[in-house]
Amino acid sequence: MGRLAGKVALVTGGARGIGAAISEAFAREGALVGILDLKEDVALEAVQRIEAQGGRAVALIGNVARRDDVLRAVSSLTETFGAPTVLVNNAMWNRYGPLQEQSEELIGRMIDVGFKGVVWGYQAVLKGMTDAGGGCIINIASPSAVLAMRNGIMYSAVKAAVLGLTRSGSAEFGPYNIRVNAIAPGPTPTDGANLVVDEAAWERRRQRMPIGRLGTPEDIANAAVFLASEESSFITGDMLFVDGGVTYAFS
Repeated sequence: MGRLAGKVALVTGGARGIGAAISEAFAREGALVGILDLKEDVALEAVQRIEAQGGRAVALIGNVARRDDVLRAVSSLTETFGAPTVLVNNAMWNRYGPLQEQSEELIGRMIDVGFKGVVWGYQAVLKGMTDAGGGCIINIASPSAVLAMRNGIMYSAVKAAVLGLTRSGSAEFGPYNIRVNAIAPGPTPTDGANLVVDEAAWERRRQRMPIGRLGTPEDIANAAVFLASEESSFITGDMLFVDGGVTYAFS
């Protein structure tokens, strides 16, 4: 029996990078996992990896920026495994750059995926969690939610909004025994992150790390398992920095 045995979990953006690591870690700990992703082939591959390790998962195809897509995903997951009592809002789309150079379309997409996607996730799971007697929501935020970031105004703004949703969500949903927390990952190379951060920039980040290395998706997944488990039953409204100490070392 794993630490998440019997729990049904929905992970948005759960087929790649940090999301995939969380999906796989949840399944290893006994959760039944719904992987919500845009690309069907990638989601199916993630399910196959989990099943090959003896876990259970289902691919759910949709865009978290669309409320109806998220509602349909939760409905499908409920029919397959039961109503989710764990939600990980991981999906994000981001591009760095000076604010003056960012288009309305780019800014809109970041807000639609990174902010509205969290709101739609909340709305989609709340009834099922309430009916089940409680649940856990984990939002993937960022140290940028509380620190100034050059050439990342919109990213910082979206992640600050996610932190606000976390804190206010913990207060609003607490009476229903629903905990809401956030994880702030430090520099963590993934295929998605490599689209906006080059090798030289990763090396600069590594040199700033107090513990001398960058993060891994598994580092973030381990924290997510803890927050989803009963071991953290008295923790809500918090943001856990999983960053190798870099945030406070250089803030």
